[in-house]
Amino acid sequence: MADLKRWSRNEISRMRNDVDRLFDDLCADFDLPVMFCRIAGDLDLSEEGETLVVRLELGNMNPDDVHVTVEERLLTIVAESSESGPGHVSSRSFRKELRLPCAIEVGDAHAEFQDGVLLVKLPKCAPRAGQKIAITRK
Repeated sequence: MADLKRWSRNEISRMRNDVDRLFDDLCADFDLPVMFCRIAGDLDLSEEGETLVVRLELGNMNPDDVHVTVEERLLTIVAESSESGPGHVSSRSFRKELRLPCAIEVGDAHAEFQDGVLLVKLPKCAPRAGQKIAITRK
């Protein structure tokens, strides 16, 4: 049996990008909409204490073209990008949705964009305490 090699995250990402590019080129050959959008990188979710942190690489995207919304436990990031050149205009858009693992304080949420990276900080809601309900006999 051949030696097995564990793939690193970089190798898997590179393979995913290659396959995405293959499908994009195939769609372009048949004048179909692009199936996979390479405007954005992978979305990363982490925790910093009582805050959820979402990180998304957006490259040279203009921050004015990016819209972030949060409703209950759903984070949505939508962006549109258009480029014009001699004799053509191309536009690309994407939508990423993330089901959050807990409720958040929507009023205290904020987003930053720096060096092509969108950082969204979502403070967690305090856990709701249960309440004991007395049972009466009839």
